[in-house]
Amino acid sequence: MLASRRLYWLASLASGVCLTAAASGQNPKPALGQIVRALLASIDGIPVPSGGTVVAGDTLATAKAGGALVKFSSASQLEVAEDTSVTLNGTPSHVETKLSQGSVTASVQGTSYLAVETSQCRVEPAEATGAVYSVTLLPGVSASVTATHGRLTLVEAASGIHRALAEGQPGSCPSAASAARQEEGAPSPSQASGQAAPPTPAAHGSNTTLLLLLVGGGAAAGIAAAAAGGHGGGGGGPASPSAP
Repeated sequence: MLASRRLYWLASLASGVCLTAAASGQNPKPALGQIVRALLASIDGIPVPSGGTVVAGDTLATAKAGGALVKFSSASQLEVAEDTSVTLNGTPSHVETKLSQGSVTASVQGTSYLAVETSQCRVEPAEATGAVYSVTLLPGVSASVTATHGRLTLVEAASGIHRALAEGQPGSCPSAASAARQEEGAPSPSQASGQAAPPTPAAHGSNTTLLLLLVGGGAAAGIAAAAAGGHGGGGGGPASPSAP
């Protein structure tokens, strides 16, 4: 009887804790940042108003004529333009974002870290003083990067090449040279489909030697035929031009 009462009491206590947590709106993930401004914006497909919060793993998307401003700390924030989709990860002082499409502008100061990645590159401040930069990713083209303030480091995912981008200098990631090298290294369509390569033509010298052998053989055959004709008909000599 006493054991049953204890179990009932423990079950009631656990239920009360769960209900209290749900009522207070506690989130199992700590807040990564606050949405200072939002217009036609959503997180994982759910519309979000200004003043909401984002947590690690959230994907923030904006529609046409929309936009959002996310503040991670007093030293870093991300401006999200229209028609943009970006996934947020990390901590308030070390934020890593993954841009799927659209355009974002990152602002970071001091020791805080704020990087923008795409499927082909990563853009991050090159100095501890911070930077202000924008990254635009359109379908089928390299990401375009502009350093408004401070220097940047561009890291290409395929090659691992690190490139510096000076303040006020536009750039692309991967660079045009890297894209050209990738195209040159691509296999030909016939090799990609498994077709055999065409046979290599014979060398010019081999053709010439064969031609000389054929000509020499024909000449020898002609001489032999002439000799045989001269000794035929009983072995008589050639007819005299004056003979009837």
